[in-house]
Amino acid sequence: MVARKRARAAVPELPEVQPSANRERGEHELELGGVVYRLRPSFAANVAIERQTGQSLISLAQLGSTSSLTLSQIGIIAAEWIKAGAEDGLTRNVSADRIAELAYEEGLPSVLSRLTICLVDSCTGGRTAEGNAKAVTA
Repeated sequence: MVARKRARAAVPELPEVQPSANRERGEHELELGGVVYRLRPSFAANVAIERQTGQSLISLAQLGSTSSLTLSQIGIIAAEWIKAGAEDGLTRNVSADRIAELAYEEGLPSVLSRLTICLVDSCTGGRTAEGNAKAVTA
């Protein structure tokens, strides 16, 4: 038990305040541990998610819609999008394992629904590689 406390103390604390999401940039928000994080589904973040999970974005969206994402997948997805939306060094270094713990503590149904919306949004197009919304043409 003591070793676990020491290991947790070594993990940097996440910042208390995050900038709010900008929907026009394709961003979403996720509340974990009383902190609202900005999720930015950029191309680079999505590539990292696919690489780390071994699943395509469409497969992950399907898993999310059936509440079948694993805790590990939830941590990876949320952490990569939080890093992409970060403006400070601390948040850019978040741990997927710590984010998975926070998601578990927050309650999986609410976290899954937010991540699934963002996964579906990532798959449907209308975004640049940076995650910005494309201009709507008439």
